[in-house]
Amino acid sequence: MQMIITGSGTSHGVPVIACDCPVCTSTNPKNKRLRSAAYLKAPASIIIDTGPEFRIQALKYKIAQPDCVLLTHNHADHLNGLDDLRVFSHTKSIDPQNPTPETEGDGLSIYASTKEIKAIKKRFDYIFTPVTQGGGKPKLNLISTSHINEKKPLMVKGISIIPIPIMHGKLKVNGYLLSEEKDGIKKSIAYLTDCNFIPEDSFQILDEHAGQIEHLVIDALREKPHSSHFSFLEAMEAADRIKARHTWFIHMTHNMDHYDIQEYIDFNLDHFPNLKSIVENGGSVSPSYDGLEIKT
Repeated sequence: MQMIITGSGTSHGVPVIACDCPVCTSTNPKNKRLRSAAYLKAPASIIIDTGPEFRIQALKYKIAQPDCVLLTHNHADHLNGLDDLRVFSHTKSIDPQNPTPETEGDGLSIYASTKEIKAIKKRFDYIFTPVTQGGGKPKLNLISTSHINEKKPLMVKGISIIPIPIMHGKLKVNGYLLSEEKDGIKKSIAYLTDCNFIPEDSFQILDEHAGQIEHLVIDALREKPHSSHFSFLEAMEAADRIKARHTWFIHMTHNMDHYDIQEYIDFNLDHFPNLKSIVENGGSVSPSYDGLEIKT
């Protein structure tokens, strides 16, 4: 599998509007953090979250012809670029001067929890309301993840997808486990953004159904604790249990420079024996950055 981290920042994005802190004014490209999102490039084409910068991310990382979209939750920084999916799947434009053929079938498959689907239909009601003229609406097939689990995973071009329930403050949201099996060996990417608690059942799914987790992409907002996001140390604690070969922080604020985050991680590795052993044997624990490409 090949995945690109198309955004590594928190809800404000980095640089933050009207902020002149050292990170926001940095010329280091690894300190430019669009809203958190990812794109599985191969062997399937899968978008994870459509934040307000989705159009920019799609152009920058050449996103094309997605097989489906996975949504983690309905917060604006993960959803509000949804309309820009219309270039991939659209309803007929009723314009006699410039008719546009409608996308065949039910439209682009969008996977989200039942609760999130209700929120999407409310926020983007115009998409799902018939119109008599005009056009330019995305044609989306909203599919609940409620019937997708470790016993019945979603299969997309050989990629097994299992929703991983995680807690974002008091909200239950979806992380995702993406796995591929070749020659009897299963390798996975676990994408767990926007969380401050991982339920025991979710750890168990990762333990029993992931095979070798090559990459863990995990929420790590900042050094200071937060009510709905992992701090750096809390993310390391969860990663120490998951034991991925490579752990990547995501959803980071502007509070710390990219290389300072790496120094912070390295300084605290002694508190996490599994992570320390993994790093000593060729693995890594690092902040992600926009454009990071990870492979299994």
